[in-house]
Amino acid sequence: MSVPTHEVLIVHPNELRRNALKSALGSHRVSVVGSQLEATRRMEASVPTLIIAPADNARRFLRHVDRAAPEAVCVFVCARSDRHGLEELVETAAEGHVFSTVDDGLSEGELRARLRDILQLRASTRVSLDAGMRVDFQLRGQPFTAECMDLGPFGAALQVPMDASLAAFLPGTPLEALSMVRDGRPVLHVARASVRHATPVPQGTRLFLRVGICWRPAADDTTSAPPRTLRDAVAVQAALRKALRRELPVWLHPPDSQTAHFRLESATVEPCDERGLLRGQVSPALPSSVGEVVHLSFEMGGQRYRGVTSMIHVGHDGVALGMPRSLAVENRRGQQRFRPGAQHRFLVRFTSPFSGQRITRAVLDLGARGFAFPIDASCEVLPVGSHLDTTLLLPGGAEVACRVEVRSVDVVPFESRHDQRLRPYRCGVRILDMPRAVRDAIVDAFVSARQPQVHDGAVFRFPDLWRMMEDARYTFHPDHPFGEEARVLPVLEETHERLGRARELGRSLVFTDDHRLLGHVNGLRMYSGTWLVQHLAVMPGFRRSEQISSELTSLAVEVGEAMEDVEFIRYMWRTDNRWPHRLGTWLARVLEGQGLCHLRQFHYLRADLAVKPALDAGTLPAAREAGPEDRRWLESYLRRRGELVRLLSEDLCADPGPETALGERFRGAGLHRERRMFVVDGEAGPLAMALQDEATPGLSLIEVTNGFNLVVADREHPRTKDAVAALALRCMAHARERGRGSALGMVDVLDVPVLRELGFVDQGRFSEWTFHRSMVRRWCEAWRSLFERQLPMRRTKHRAAVAAPASLEKQEAR
Repeated sequence: MSVPTHEVLIVHPNELRRNALKSALGSHRVSVVGSQLEATRRMEASVPTLIIAPADNARRFLRHVDRAAPEAVCVFVCARSDRHGLEELVETAAEGHVFSTVDDGLSEGELRARLRDILQLRASTRVSLDAGMRVDFQLRGQPFTAECMDLGPFGAALQVPMDASLAAFLPGTPLEALSMVRDGRPVLHVARASVRHATPVPQGTRLFLRVGICWRPAADDTTSAPPRTLRDAVAVQAALRKALRRELPVWLHPPDSQTAHFRLESATVEPCDERGLLRGQVSPALPSSVGEVVHLSFEMGGQRYRGVTSMIHVGHDGVALGMPRSLAVENRRGQQRFRPGAQHRFLVRFTSPFSGQRITRAVLDLGARGFAFPIDASCEVLPVGSHLDTTLLLPGGAEVACRVEVRSVDVVPFESRHDQRLRPYRCGVRILDMPRAVRDAIVDAFVSARQPQVHDGAVFRFPDLWRMMEDARYTFHPDHPFGEEARVLPVLEETHERLGRARELGRSLVFTDDHRLLGHVNGLRMYSGTWLVQHLAVMPGFRRSEQISSELTSLAVEVGEAMEDVEFIRYMWRTDNRWPHRLGTWLARVLEGQGLCHLRQFHYLRADLAVKPALDAGTLPAAREAGPEDRRWLESYLRRRGELVRLLSEDLCADPGPETALGERFRGAGLHRERRMFVVDGEAGPLAMALQDEATPGLSLIEVTNGFNLVVADREHPRTKDAVAALALRCMAHARERGRGSALGMVDVLDVPVLRELGFVDQGRFSEWTFHRSMVRRWCEAWRSLFERQLPMRRTKHRAAVAAPASLEKQEAR
């Protein structure tokens, strides 16, 4: 049995190929040399366990390997067009030497996959299975049943009855929908496997086919934003400046070779005309004559940026490249993974369905949908596609049963030399049915890992949060003003407590320092798939270095993303609040595109119901309750206007199912959340419609969950203003029926004069931005970059402000 791979020795005379091979083995300790003579000397000094070399003089080189590193595995790199090298390898194999081969013409991605397969097959074990493991699969549309003889992480050996033709199992033949069943319960499912070999074997008086199969790890299906392209010269230059400011590597490679990448050292961006120049130092091995076209790439914030440029200057002082005219951007990851802190440790326990081993492991990292733990591939087999019945030990001590599916098995670096028999692998699993306790524990661990000073607001008394918000000058509470605590606090405190217990409906985050409350933000399930970020309040004072508001806002957004059934994130701000307005509009402008977001502006109006409007309702058209046909009309209207984000994020489809399910979830928590629709008819359909939300007071402190907004089909109709007035009066009557003291409208600027005539008072204009969850990674990157730029500027202003009084004192002394 071979030892696991730690030290890798790469031998190749071509520097481009050496760099490509080294980059493909980034998780190992790699040494590179240019000749077999240097390799022999290196093996005498340090014994490698994997050697990659060209096919030239393979037999002589293997004799040196047998003497210096007898347990090392050799991989020879040889192009299919190299007839001499192929003949050398055939003769070497005929002498009994064992080695692997890799085509020298593979692209970078194919090369990495091939080397990964070699290492995985070498560093993992196989276990023999007792009778009773049935395997079902389809071959060319025909169902087959077999028994599993032995199993590894990436393949298995099947025992197929001899009535199947040997010609049907040629190497490379695909097997579809392969499932392994033990005791009537599926324990593994692979969508597609392929035949590696098939051999007739006798068993007693009967013959069977031993069919070796293999499969690749499952593709990740996490939600990610679609690829996009930056075409604006300013945006391209800003992305490169940001990457260089963070000291991220920028790579160059020739267009005809995807396998060799060269890092642009000491890179800087210089303004020149409109596009600018990119200067730096690069290896002489890169073809770099003036006018040469090169590809440029870098990674930032979980996204890969690619562009094409050309050499403008090549000299001893370095190279100058033109700025790419565009950058293609693609997401490299979906949701974030994190390592739990010392106070939030998780343990996973399960019995292997293949070997029967009882396994207990500490969780390495977690995400919103799964986690990863280490396994020893020398004795433990958990193939990709396995279904495991596990028990998770949560940080609080509770044990929760959950069923998971193995999604990946990857090698991890291993530095210990005490036990060279261990073969550490990282087994990543996805939780198939997420228990609520597990989801809450993962979110708590994520918040603690990101910012230890942030805690769940449910553990704090609401009066303390209320006083902190008052000290932070959070003054916009039209229905819950400060100074009337005896009236408003009992209702708000009860809502806070109930919402704290139903954490999938809302969650408060509090930033603390030495048991003082410094900041607060709240997330609320506004609609069935929409997470509203609200109630951001930060104590006054110079706390820019702590970035309280930045941390709280980004955490509230990512907590919403962690909920699988949340599809949209929303937040709103007052346009007369200068700093939030600058942030919100900048983000909306930067991230707008692909029909995944929606920016809406509305006026917030409030009417005191103790004052009756002077307008006679008898002169207005009738406002009736909406029916199913009106919901169908509304969906069609929003689709025609292209407002799909609003249609989906606000549950405005013809099917009221999501809206009904949301109301049931709130009722289960002892809270109320519904919506009513009122319609004024025109000649050929609804002329205008009011969408009246209703909810338990305090879900939103500005009561946007108890306001109404209007949909006006035809602004040119002569009775549009009357229809708006009739709907506003109906919503006021609805508020009185529910015992509210005020009616709230979030309406378009064109409707403000009509509502003012009814006694509504304009409280100001708001902006509301809604974006799809697939944009969260881009949002986090833009949010972080915004505060990165603002923080140094504010520190400079602060130092100037501190220095000013001293200079004034000197002038007075003179």
